[in-house]
Amino acid sequence: MTQTAYVPFGGGIDLTTPVRQVEPGRCLFAVNYEAPITGGYRRIEGYEQLGQELPGEGPVLGVVVFADNFYAVRADVGQNEATLYSYDTGTKSWSAVSGTEGALASGRYEFTEGNLSATSTGRALYGVGGGKPFELKSDGSFRVLDQAPSGAKFIALHQNHLMLGFEIGSLQFSGIGDPNEWDAATGGAGEIGLQQELRGLLEGRGGALHIGCRDSMKALFGSSSENFELRITVPNSGAKSYSMQSYIEPYFVAERGITGLQASNDFGDFSPVLPGNSIQPIFSDDGFSDRVIASCVSKRLAQYRVLFDNKTGIYWSPAGATTVEFPVQMVVLNNGEMDVGTEIILSGDADGNVYQFDADASSFNGQNITAFITIAYNDLNSPSAKKRYRRAFFDIDSGTEDTISVRPELDFGDIESARQLRFFLEYERTGGLWNVDNWDEFAWSSPVLATEPVDVSGSGESVGFSIFSSGTARPHIIYGYTLHYEIRRRNRG
Repeated sequence: MTQTAYVPFGGGIDLTTPVRQVEPGRCLFAVNYEAPITGGYRRIEGYEQLGQELPGEGPVLGVVVFADNFYAVRADVGQNEATLYSYDTGTKSWSAVSGTEGALASGRYEFTEGNLSATSTGRALYGVGGGKPFELKSDGSFRVLDQAPSGAKFIALHQNHLMLGFEIGSLQFSGIGDPNEWDAATGGAGEIGLQQELRGLLEGRGGALHIGCRDSMKALFGSSSENFELRITVPNSGAKSYSMQSYIEPYFVAERGITGLQASNDFGDFSPVLPGNSIQPIFSDDGFSDRVIASCVSKRLAQYRVLFDNKTGIYWSPAGATTVEFPVQMVVLNNGEMDVGTEIILSGDADGNVYQFDADASSFNGQNITAFITIAYNDLNSPSAKKRYRRAFFDIDSGTEDTISVRPELDFGDIESARQLRFFLEYERTGGLWNVDNWDEFAWSSPVLATEPVDVSGSGESVGFSIFSSGTARPHIIYGYTLHYEIRRRNRG
C-alpha cells in the first residue's frame, strides 16, 4: 500500500550529528542557499557593482553608509596614504571627498556613527585605519582628528567618548563630547590597559562597551574616567578580528566557531551549546576561525554573515547556517541604513571594486549564481526496512522563471544502489497576494505555491535529494517535499 510523508525543510547544515541521525529537513551541504526564519531553503540574493573601480591601487580598505551616502576608502597610487571617496547615484561614479585626498593612512578601516553634541547637527561618522582617526559630519565637512593618537585599528563611541582600540591591548578614550580632545590632565581623556591583544569593539545595551580580546571577552561600564570599570564577561573565549557584530546580542567568531555573548557567558567555552555548533567542524577542522576577513548583520533577514579569505563565507540565522561562495574575494563588509530605514549592505573586493549586496540583485554582478544543496537522508522511521520509492513532490515558491535540477540519492549514496536520474523542474512565476506582492513580480492565474514532481523509482533503506541551480533569475524558495513510497521487506543480513 502506498504511503505518503511530508518533510519540511529547515535547520541548515548539520555537520556534528551522525549522518543516520540528521533530521530529514536539514542538509549535509549547502552553497549559496540560506535558511530563512520563515522556513525552507532560499537561494541567496547576489550583488551589483557600484560604478567603476575606485581610483587608487590595492584592495578596498573600507566601506560605509552614512547620511544617505555611500563611502569607500582606497590607497593612493604609489603612496602610503589613502583617500575617502563618495558615490554619486546619479552619475554612478566615485569622487574624492573634499579634504581627504592623501589625508588618511592606508590601513584597514573601521567605522562608527553617532552624536557627541546636544543637537542633531552633531551627527557624524568616525573612522580609523592605522593612522589618525577622522570625522565626517552629515553636512559633508571633514577633518582629521589631529590631536588623537595614531595607530588604532578599532573605533567606537561610548558615553560621549570616542574610543580607539590598539591591537597591542590599549583602549584610549577622548574627552567627553570632544573627539579631538586627548589631554589626560585637563580634558578627561585616558587609557585602559587590556592585558591582551585587542580584536574588536562593539557598543552594547545597558551602557556597556564590549571588547573582544584574544582569549576573553570584556566589557567597559561607567560614564567617564572617574568611574570606568572593566569587567571580564567571558573568560577563556576570545573573538577573531572583524567578526564582532550586534545581532540581538553580540555575536563573534571564536576558536570553536560562531558564538554569542549570552551563550558563552551562561555555559562557558563548550561547543555543544554554542549557536554555531552545527557547523563547528568548518572552523576546527579547516582552521577557518583564523581566516575571518569581514562580517556584518542583515537585519532584514535576521542573519549574521561571516566572510573568509578564500571567497567563501557563512550565513547564520536562528533558522540555521549555510555557506556561500563568490567569484571575487571580498575583503571588507558593512551594513547600514538610509534615513528612511532601507537596509544597505556594502562590500569591497581585493581589486578595488565596491558592491551592494541583496537589493533585488539576482546575480553576482551579471555572473550566474551557482547554488546546490544536499538534503539529509530520510529513512521514514524504518531504518531496517526496504522501501519502494515512487515519487516526490517539491513545494517551491519562485519570484520568476527558474530551472532547478533534482537528483534522488538512495542508501546514503551507496554505489550498490541504482543510480538515479537528474530531473529538471521548470516552471513559471508563482502567483501573488493582492496588496502584498509587488506589481510585475508575480504571474496572473498562477498558484501562490508550485508543487513539482520528481520520479524516484528505486528501492532502499533511505532517500535523500541533491538540488542544483545556476542562473540569474530571482531567488526561489524550496519549502519541503511529499514522498510517495511503499514498505517492502526487512533487511535479513
